[in-house]
Amino acid sequence: MSLHSARTTSRYSNYSKQPGYALLVYTCISLNSDQTEMKVDIKAVKDLCGNSKEAVIYGFNFYNYQELYEAINSDGSIKAYNSDDYEYKNDLMVNSGHPFSSLYTHFKFVINDLLLENYKREQNGEPLVPLIFVVGLDSNQYDKTRIFERAQDPTEKGVTLTELRRCYKLAHEFGEDMTKVAEKTFKFVRLVSSDNGYQLETVEPFWKDEQWQKGLEERKKTTEKEMGTENRNNFWRKKFQTLIDETDEQQKKIDPTNT
Repeated sequence: MSLHSARTTSRYSNYSKQPGYALLVYTCISLNSDQTEMKVDIKAVKDLCGNSKEAVIYGFNFYNYQELYEAINSDGSIKAYNSDDYEYKNDLMVNSGHPFSSLYTHFKFVINDLLLENYKREQNGEPLVPLIFVVGLDSNQYDKTRIFERAQDPTEKGVTLTELRRCYKLAHEFGEDMTKVAEKTFKFVRLVSSDNGYQLETVEPFWKDEQWQKGLEERKKTTEKEMGTENRNNFWRKKFQTLIDETDEQQKKIDPTNT
């Protein structure tokens, strides 16, 4: 993304909303603030959201995810959230002994929180709030191999790539019921221009790509695992599983027949 086309934006201003975390602000400096507002086909957004009147928007800056967020809110029929204004519903705070684990924690914990809330909504028969993840713009799409490539410097690995990996882990490590909720929650899309504004064309999750699966297996071979586990960071996994268990126990009290 060139500086001439960039807008001032912040994905980090909500970082302090989780207790115990300091405020961290990253900005993209703009040399040109006179940009035309994106026109989006709001029907395409509604079709993706189903019965939900809300959506969380993530994606790559150079594929205009922020512009999509603003266009949806400008229409007003769907309330869009991003990592700046999303409000946590669960206490996800947990300490970690890893020096870089909290660098992008806020952005990944938003995904954790949304999925857990959708898990509850699914149990209660309520509409699920989708995570619309923008991974392409017209003929341009992201390089899936970058998701499994390991950065030499943890501070340079890119927040969006860590978010995508978190989506994969949440969709595959917490049981069949959570996997089903994740499949309904995560909507990977490519923005495609049309006369009615940008359409949202869904694309398959990256983890269904055979080459990506092979790349992930190679990545796992170089992962520094915690003793007795297959993972490096289990602190957030243990916390998330605890919250799932608590949710299930609460649901049993409400509906003892739901096992």
